[in-house]
Amino acid sequence: MFKPYERILWLGEEMGRVRGDPITTALAHPTRRQAYIALCSNEEMSTVQLQEAVGVDRYNLYHHLKKLASLNLVENHRDEGRARWWRAADRVDLPELLQANSGIAAQSNVTLLHSEVGDRAAITLQLANARDQVGAKQFIQELAQLYGLELELPWNFIPDELVLYSKER
Repeated sequence: MFKPYERILWLGEEMGRVRGDPITTALAHPTRRQAYIALCSNEEMSTVQLQEAVGVDRYNLYHHLKKLASLNLVENHRDEGRARWWRAADRVDLPELLQANSGIAAQSNVTLLHSEVGDRAAITLQLANARDQVGAKQFIQELAQLYGLELELPWNFIPDELVLYSKER
């Protein structure tokens, strides 16, 4: 018998290289996402401050900042002596920045489809082209952790759809 939350079904892509919207795929990497959120949460940060906030070495941080800068998400807006100062150049509405409790389905680019599968109700969240498919991945991981499910998704997994099933009737 199926127990609620016993299984989580997702449709998405697992591949060596992520394809899709460049901003979404760039922010799929946890280090880039963390650096971007830190910069959006502060007016500006030095490289050293950002390095401490993200917890990576300087070489690794510059690698990720270079990618974010190539997408015009962040910019090195001034150099003072040996210090570089960074700030967010463009704002992407990520759940961590919106601080809304309404969840991913409240985003206007997520489509909900209601259907019946056998004797269960099913809701499909179509996430393709949603700005933050990464938020959906984090939602899956949090559910799995909350209910003690072993789930190891690679950092470059980006779901296209989530299918939620009700209990058996």
